[in-house]
Amino acid sequence: MNAVVMQNASSQRVALAGTPVRSAAVRAAVPRRCTVAVQASAEESRRGVLAGFLGVAGLAVAGSANAIDILDERKVREKGFDLIYEARELDLPQAVRDGLVQARSSIPDTKARIKESEKRIDTSLDNFVKKQYWTNAREELRLQAGTLRFDLNTLIAQKDKPSRKAAEALKKDFLLKVDELDYAIRKKDPTKANILLADVQKSLDTAIAGIAA
Repeated sequence: MNAVVMQNASSQRVALAGTPVRSAAVRAAVPRRCTVAVQASAEESRRGVLAGFLGVAGLAVAGSANAIDILDERKVREKGFDLIYEARELDLPQAVRDGLVQARSSIPDTKARIKESEKRIDTSLDNFVKKQYWTNAREELRLQAGTLRFDLNTLIAQKDKPSRKAAEALKKDFLLKVDELDYAIRKKDPTKANILLADVQKSLDTAIAGIAA
C-alpha cells in the first residue's frame, strides 16, 4: 500500500516536474518567433525605403530626359552656319546658294580678307618666286588674285558713281600686272618674275589705298 502511494506520488512528481519543462520549451519558442517577425519587418522596411528612393530617382531622371533645351543659334547663323543648307535650296538665287551674297554682307570682313591677301602676296608669294617654286607661286598668285578681285568689287559697289570709275581703273591696273606676273611664272623666268612681283605689290598698295580707304 505504501509502495503504491509512493509510486503514485513519484509519478505525480514526474508529471508535475515534466509540466514546467514543456511550458519552458513553449515559452522559449515564443521569443524566437517574435525575433524572426521583427527581423522580417525591418527587412521589409529597408526594401520599402530603397524602393521609394529608386522611384524618386527614376522620376528625376525621366524629368531631365523630357526637359527641352532652348539654344540661341543666332550668332552661329550669322557666321554662315546655314550655308550648307542654303546651297541645297533650289528656290534661292544662285549667288545666295554659292555664299557670295553672304560674303559681301560684311564690309569689315571684306577689308580683313584684302589685308590677308596683301600679306600673303608680300610673304608667301615672294618666297615662292625667290626660291623658284613655280607651281606654288602660280597657285598662290591665282588664289589671292581671285580673292582680291571679288573683295575689291564689293568695296567698289559701295562707292558713288564718280568714285567708282577711278576705283575700277585702279583694280584693272592691278589685275593687268597680275596677268603679266602669271605669264613670267609659267615661263619660269626668275628675272622677270621678281621684277613683275614688285610691280604687282606696288599696284596692289595703290589700289587698296584708293578703294579700301
